Amino acid sequence: MLEQRFRILLVEDNPGDAFLVRTLLEETGEPFDIEHRSDLTSAMAVLNGEGPDAVFDVVLLDLTLPDSSGVTTISRIRDCANTAPVVVLTGHKDEELAFEALQHGAEDYLTKEFPDGRTIRRSIRYAIERSRAERALKESEERYRKLVELAPELISILSGEEIAYINQQGLTILGADDSAALIGRSFMEMVHPASKETLGEYIARYRDGYTGRADFTIMCQRPAGDNVELEVSAIAFTHEGAPAMLMLAEDVTEKRKIERQLVQTSKLATLGEMAASVAHEMNQPLNVIRMAADTCALQYDLDAVKPAFQHERLALISSQTERMSEIIKHLQIYSRPDDDDFVPFDPMRAVASSVDMIEHDCRLSGIEIEVVPPAQACLVNGRQVQLEQVLVNMLTNARDAINENGDDGNIGGLIRVSAMVDKTNQVLKLAVNDNGGGVPEAAIDLLFHPFFTTKDVGKGTGLGLSVSFGIVEAMGGKIDVRNEGDGACFEVTLPIVSFDASDADQTEYEPEEHPGGDTGLNAETRQNIRILVVDDEVDAMEIISGYLEAQGYNVSAASDGEDALALAAVVQPNILITDIRMPQMDGNALVKELRSRDPALPVIVMTGHPGDAERPVDDDGADAPVMVMSKPLNLKELLGILDELSEVCIQ
Repeated sequence: MLEQRFRILLVEDNPGDAFLVRTLLEETGEPFDIEHRSDLTSAMAVLNGEGPDAVFDVVLLDLTLPDSSGVTTISRIRDCANTAPVVVLTGHKDEELAFEALQHGAEDYLTKEFPDGRTIRRSIRYAIERSRAERALKESEERYRKLVELAPELISILSGEEIAYINQQGLTILGADDSAALIGRSFMEMVHPASKETLGEYIARYRDGYTGRADFTIMCQRPAGDNVELEVSAIAFTHEGAPAMLMLAEDVTEKRKIERQLVQTSKLATLGEMAASVAHEMNQPLNVIRMAADTCALQYDLDAVKPAFQHERLALISSQTERMSEIIKHLQIYSRPDDDDFVPFDPMRAVASSVDMIEHDCRLSGIEIEVVPPAQACLVNGRQVQLEQVLVNMLTNARDAINENGDDGNIGGLIRVSAMVDKTNQVLKLAVNDNGGGVPEAAIDLLFHPFFTTKDVGKGTGLGLSVSFGIVEAMGGKIDVRNEGDGACFEVTLPIVSFDASDADQTEYEPEEHPGGDTGLNAETRQNIRILVVDDEVDAMEIISGYLEAQGYNVSAASDGEDALALAAVVQPNILITDIRMPQMDGNALVKELRSRDPALPVIVMTGHPGDAERPVDDDGADAPVMVMSKPLNLKELLGILDELSEVCIQ
């Protein structure tokens, strides 16, 4: 191996001192190549040259030269094109000068009272090694700086709440023009109010010395007014000697949007697969209603009206209408977009609703659905409608597996939905078992991948289980599949948040039960109560008006909001019954206008749209009630509500 030779540029105006340095270094036996210059100008000319002759491993520099003196000489040397570590040679024993030389970039400081060559050699070698280490460190820092700046995530250092550093991608994500606009500002200024508590909690942790990793999600607000959702990973950091937080955040705004779209797409796809069964489910009561109405009409045609028969058939029509209403209610809840917030709810409500949606279709195939509730009722956190989506998907897959496993497509079978609280009382396990032959072993690991399906082409989207996986994971749970017995078992595990039913979500509207017929109000009292009925569906308006008139109420009716306003000015109603969705003037506008005339006017709102019940109805009256009733109306229930309101009106 060739011995490494170090090139030294000696800048010394005293020939004797230059000769002494050469001699001492030669005596060490080290492989030094020394080139001598007697002034700064010629030395700089060498260092500013090109090629290998302009490159030196170290510069031995006298601070007193014909054309330069003092520590500025060091700076001028270091400004040359080819830089090298500088070791100062001086005849002055001045500690202050030595300190100043080091501040200007010198690696070492030697007086000209050279004890021996080993001292110079050691100083040269140390200077070279320190320079190499510093250069390697700078190169490493530059590499990491570029990696940080080119990273696709936001990278920021928070000293308390204050932004000490943020990379270019962070500026882009937060909608800032340059780092000067953010450095020194509080990160809290850009955080959505809903996320301030979360971020503040973690900032406090790291400020107090927390050394672990933290993962959380926050929402930030850009200057343009739009929001950006960030998934954050944070670790402990030290900034200027104090505890800080290094934050790496990914912009997941579009990702979340796509996930929500996939959830809704899967939901709609599932509804599409259920369309035939739903049509059958609706046609069954419609058929009964049609035949009951036809037989009633036939008796009138034959002048052979039998009151008992008529009453029986009308009761049948009413019950079948209620059945259709329940079907529609389930479908409306299932298809609507999800709310943003998780709430505690009873998972068995989701089980019951899901089973109701698919039970009839299963029964047509001879498939029985068995539900085994847990020994102890409990609540989980999430969205009931989303858990319904997961369960409907699992039940549909179980149904299809049983049907496809039969020779004639109608073999019968069993789907068991069982719920069990684990021994620790921490998780609930919801299992859907079938006897449909099981899942091919090769497919088990792929079932939850997007667009993977074991069904024939055109019979499945491959999104249902993938979206179900995401829903369950978002609720803090997990979903697994395995073959068990002669079929498959899909199991959802969810963390239990409470065993107290009072913690459950109670937002779902449960209509109060009202008795039919006479509630104690006499005909005279009812006659003194003026009711205004407004519905653009004329048949519905006439039926409601006729029913209430038959019960003794003083009823006026209109088919649109503008006519209702004119009529109200004349009759001055005590109670308003109105549809919400009407042409020209809708129910909300009508209520607002009439409430401006009479703030205490009680209002009953009728609607066939699920979202209307959740929209605020204009009610400027502080004490005037606004009640919402879903279509199709239960007229007996309506009568009971009116009687209660009438008692208030006559007080």
